[in-house]
Amino acid sequence: MGVHGLTTYLRENRIALARTIKLPPGGILGSERTRVVIDGWSFIYELIRCADLPWVHGGEYDTFARLIERVVDAWVDAGLQLYFVFDGELFGLIMGVGVISPVRSCPGSVSLQLTTILSSSGPYPKIKFPIVISRITKTSIEGGLLFFRTSTTARARPYFLDETRMLPPHAYSVCVRILLDLASSSDPPYHRYNHRVEVHFADEEGDSYAVALAGRLRAYVAGRDSDFVVLNAEGYRGYIPLDEMLWTEISVYTPYYSEAGGVYSSMDGDAGDDVDSDGFKVVHKPSGRRRAALHRRTGTGLVPPDGAPGLETDLILSFAVYTPIALADRLQIPVSLLPLLGALVGNDFTGAPDDTTPSTSISLILRKQNLQHLFFNRTLTLSQRIVHVATTLRSIKKQIGSVMELVDAAVSALLDAPPDILATDERAAVIERIADATLQYAISPQDGAEEGWVSDVCPIHTRDACPLFALLSRSPPEQSFSPEEDAIGSDAPNGILIDADEADPRARVASLYVDAYRRGALDPHVLDILSSGTCWPRLFLEDPDKETIATSIGRPIREWCYALLESGVGLLEKSAHEAPDESDEDDDDELVDVEEDDGDVDPLAPLRGALKQLGETQEAADDHGDTANGDDSPAPTPRSQIITEYVRRGTRLAAEEVSIPYMRDLLNSISISAPLHQEHPDLWPVQLWPGDTRVSILLRAFNSDISSVRTLRGPHLSLVLALRWVVFRMHARAAETSASKERGQERWRRSEVRAALWSFMWSISGAGDAAEELDELSSLQIAIRERNIQLVAQLSMALEVVGHLSEVLLLSDYCPNPMRYFSGMRFHGILTKSIPAELICIDGDLWETCVEGLEDSFMEEQRSKARKERKKGGGRPMPTHPPKA
Repeated sequence: MGVHGLTTYLRENRIALARTIKLPPGGILGSERTRVVIDGWSFIYELIRCADLPWVHGGEYDTFARLIERVVDAWVDAGLQLYFVFDGELFGLIMGVGVISPVRSCPGSVSLQLTTILSSSGPYPKIKFPIVISRITKTSIEGGLLFFRTSTTARARPYFLDETRMLPPHAYSVCVRILLDLASSSDPPYHRYNHRVEVHFADEEGDSYAVALAGRLRAYVAGRDSDFVVLNAEGYRGYIPLDEMLWTEISVYTPYYSEAGGVYSSMDGDAGDDVDSDGFKVVHKPSGRRRAALHRRTGTGLVPPDGAPGLETDLILSFAVYTPIALADRLQIPVSLLPLLGALVGNDFTGAPDDTTPSTSISLILRKQNLQHLFFNRTLTLSQRIVHVATTLRSIKKQIGSVMELVDAAVSALLDAPPDILATDERAAVIERIADATLQYAISPQDGAEEGWVSDVCPIHTRDACPLFALLSRSPPEQSFSPEEDAIGSDAPNGILIDADEADPRARVASLYVDAYRRGALDPHVLDILSSGTCWPRLFLEDPDKETIATSIGRPIREWCYALLESGVGLLEKSAHEAPDESDEDDDDELVDVEEDDGDVDPLAPLRGALKQLGETQEAADDHGDTANGDDSPAPTPRSQIITEYVRRGTRLAAEEVSIPYMRDLLNSISISAPLHQEHPDLWPVQLWPGDTRVSILLRAFNSDISSVRTLRGPHLSLVLALRWVVFRMHARAAETSASKERGQERWRRSEVRAALWSFMWSISGAGDAAEELDELSSLQIAIRERNIQLVAQLSMALEVVGHLSEVLLLSDYCPNPMRYFSGMRFHGILTKSIPAELICIDGDLWETCVEGLEDSFMEEQRSKARKERKKGGGRPMPTHPPKA
């Protein structure tokens, strides 16, 4: 979220709006710390921007992880108490329906009171979908298209890479994992973080959650979103822009004893520099107390300056604070009118400033187009628009009976067109959309004590008001239950109160998911599936002429996630036969993309064919349905329930409907039966099965249930599953269309798997080591090749679905994400021979596990090309075969 132009307005009026806070040096901190709630996504973006980390190779996550530790360490030393807040699912779980009542503050002015009441009818309409689609299209899709259509020489230039910069796809998961480790680690080096770093996960969009939490804690909110100066809550102390933080390093030069000469000296020189006839230096006794020399260095942003070696240094942090009250006073409007001002000026719910999507339908214009085109003359700057709206709101003098009347009056005054330009229903649509955008700033009054959670399921909501709990739970909680004795890892229930009794399996699964989400063990993208029936796979740089990896690599595993969630807690009733939403109508002017064809072959045809053949051999007469214990399972019936996936199709983001398979059919396809003690008439949720059975499902879903894989655990297991999956999927795609040379070329080579294994540097333990290696890699001028980019994209998507399936199976601690150890530059450097092959050293057992059973799935190495390069001369020949492990 963000009000268009408000960040610029704050900077232009910084002297009048901001107050500067300077914290004392860490060495003289008192017992009271400054509490700051950090917007997690703003932290990620700002840290990557400040550090200027390379992105085109797939992400330098190892360096990124060390930078996170360095910044948090400096913040804690500076005296901050940190509360990181990350967004919930992308579009809200159960959004609030606002009940607005006008409050007369003084004659001639109106202020708004917003009260949020939870809707029991389900998720809020897809109000934010258009802006999200627009942003993904412009960054990931159009940026990737520009990259692949630009010459190799031009796209390697720094300015081009800066213009097309993308966020590495695993930045979120790596950041969350590092912060959780810092907040909960029992290792002695991290004891200093105890009770000084907390990580929270919002039920919906994190902005309002962060301000509500800051109000309870009487804290500031730090981020990169101007909405934080519009949102308000009792106790909220103000907004700190992350890019306006200032580090000041004070180096103190003091006299020290020189071991070489045994005399006192100083970096500033001694008072006596006399040398006698024998060449000895004459030392003069100081006539008074020597004053230490102070040297200052400053740095703006998150990353503190490097300390000079051998010197005593103090880091002092200062920052600017903006408050809603100061902004309202500057604009001369009541503070409660700031949300309406934000909606009228423009935010994420009323269209982006550069949204120029062509459309001929008035209904589509009102739903998709930027409403600000109706309100403002194009000659007005963004800052002038803010002043113009504030002036308009102040000018409304007539008696207002309701908030909708106020919105109507404001819209009428702002319309930059004749009053009859819009029909009555069109005008009503504009007013409704402005009101909806205003309601996004509503924050419920907070109950409970300042310290601790408001309830046992949410830090800021009571049980009845918690959107997450309302989504996953169906009835009032009554009792707790004990963990499964054979559950693997710490993803089992921890005594959280659940809905109904133990006999309700879905209530137990819901309780497990609430607990996992609060602990950071359930990705917010999984909640999108539950709340809105949509899935938004993360997009990164990939070849636009090929089928998107979100489909070829990710969809088969996501179908497992859909089926598990539907059988475990239930999904929205969303049928493929439902009438399409008006916002999804096809535009007559829309360009149709030409996609990868390969003879109209369905990449999932073998899976569908196998399921169909399995269904034809089964009995279809049992209406009640047995558990999957034998050959008497009922035949699969067509499934009408769907999930809408938003994936790249050619050069645009398209909505594709995916039917949710039955859990029983998927289990039959991998030859897994329900536990023998099963007595429930329906299939018991898999999430409640024994841990070893859930592990078997995880391994077989990735076609990797072999003894060598079963011996692995932790990040190594995730990496092996991902590598085996991409090798298997690329080989399967090539086998489907043996006549397609292009798909045959998509298969992985053995050397590429070895390069991927070596790209994970498990041993780097310090920020200095990671930064030093990054500098060395940057100096190599590693070539950017399209095939290598595609390999990294495939590996990233495979690791994403490995994480999602393990989380849905409640096995996240058993199979954590390994990307915190990954370096894309290292991977590209190995493949382009920029890094000598003799330096590559990988675990032989890990390599054998990756290729076991897949020996025939690899593509041949490029022998002939290597020979041609040798004949050209130009340096000593590079080895074509990687050394044996």
